[in-house]
Amino acid sequence: MTTMTEANIRLGAVLAQAENRQSSLGVSQLENAGLLPSSIETGMAVQAIAAASIGKEVAGWKLGINNGRAIAAPLLDLYDMKTETSFEIPKPGAVAIEIEVCFVLSDDLPAPETGREYTVEDVLPHVASVHLGAELCSYRLVEENKSPLPLFLADRLGNHSFVLGPEIDIALAQRLTNEDPTLAALVVEGDGEVLFAATPKHPQSNPLTPLVAYANLPIDHLGGLKRGQVVTTGSLCGLIRLSRQSVVKARWGDLPEMTIRLPV
Repeated sequence: MTTMTEANIRLGAVLAQAENRQSSLGVSQLENAGLLPSSIETGMAVQAIAAASIGKEVAGWKLGINNGRAIAAPLLDLYDMKTETSFEIPKPGAVAIEIEVCFVLSDDLPAPETGREYTVEDVLPHVASVHLGAELCSYRLVEENKSPLPLFLADRLGNHSFVLGPEIDIALAQRLTNEDPTLAALVVEGDGEVLFAATPKHPQSNPLTPLVAYANLPIDHLGGLKRGQVVTTGSLCGLIRLSRQSVVKARWGDLPEMTIRLPV
């Protein structure tokens, strides 16, 4: 069954409109209008329609694992602060932040050949660099991340924007994979208040796991994993809700501190 139905096209347009207006839609409202996506595949199709309606290029991907299956959402607003100590986000509306390890792709990562699967060793040569990053979250849905998964996928998994931070050594990602107890604490502050301070941990232990899984079974409608894109795979601190904070700082060991200024 095709995923590009009239209802899916309408939902994509409605989500794009909500993005532009910074408004929210309720699940019951969408259900009554017959617009709820029924499957992961449908949700992925709707997110592509919404992205096209918003009119921004795909700058990267937010990847995750749900019930053993890799899922993805495009990053449409990406800010690079690799060489800066402070950055002001131009886009309003962020309600939460996650500090993450992310990867910049050195070249395209197409679907594997039939009968073959990528391994970590296959994917690593496609990684140009590893970075600390910050995902800012917002929702076009009243129920936010409690929405049905296909609808949450249609809403780009709640992505608002992404900040590419300082480069880190791949060995640090390996220590995350090994859940090294001697890792320095990750500290996140909002307007001077400590919001998180603990040893960071990735949801899949290995930050490369979602990237390898999605490379093996890409299901997006936006061209897949491309050279120069940023790929982020999971929070090191969980979802940190923001409440009118104007400055968020993240520091981890000897890495340069990330200072992110939010519009008020």
